[in-house]
Formats: sequence, structure tokens, C-alpha cells
Amino acid sequence: MTLILAGSIRIAPERLAELRPHLAAQVEGSRGEPGCLAYALSEDPLDPGLIRVLEHFTDAAALEFHRASPHMAAWRAACATLGVHERHMSSFDVSDYREI
Repeated sequence: MTLILAGSIRIAPERLAELRPHLAAQVEGSRGEPGCLAYALSEDPLDPGLIRVLEHFTDAAALEFHRASPHMAAWRAACATLGVHERHMSSFDVSDYREI
């Protein structure tokens, strides 16, 4: 089984430039974690300030490791400071994962 999380967050478009270094640090730190299969935080090109989130982990232990990581704490602090809001996330347990 793998876990996929998908969703979005929002920031005021005028604060995007301030958020970008934190986006890069979060993605880089997460992709280097054991059990992280994919991790992306992407700006929506048609909706300024909307960031799409995609996370893929091997299992619940990998997700818990991610949630407890130092870069995740730094990411949460940056989001609070910069006014990130409208966080919407969904989690999917995938029992039959395969690449096609």
C-alpha cells in the first residue's frame, strides 16, 4: 500500500516571491526522505497564489517521518508567517499501486 496526498494551499499573489524559497526547501527536503516517492508544490499558472500539492509515500511510517521532520516544522512556520491559508488536502490509501 502507498499513500497519496493531494490538495492545495493559497497565498496572496503579492507574497509568492517570498514563499518560493520555502517551496523549494520543502520540496528538496521532502524528496530526500526515506519512503518519499514523489513530492511537488506547484504554482497554478491560471490562478495566482494557488499552490497545488502532491505527496506520495510508501506507507504511513514514511508519512509520519515526513510530518515530524525539521524542514516540515520550518515549512509550517513560514506558511504561518506569510499568511498561507485555504489549505485543502485529501489522503488516498492505494492498495494496488503500479506505474503505467
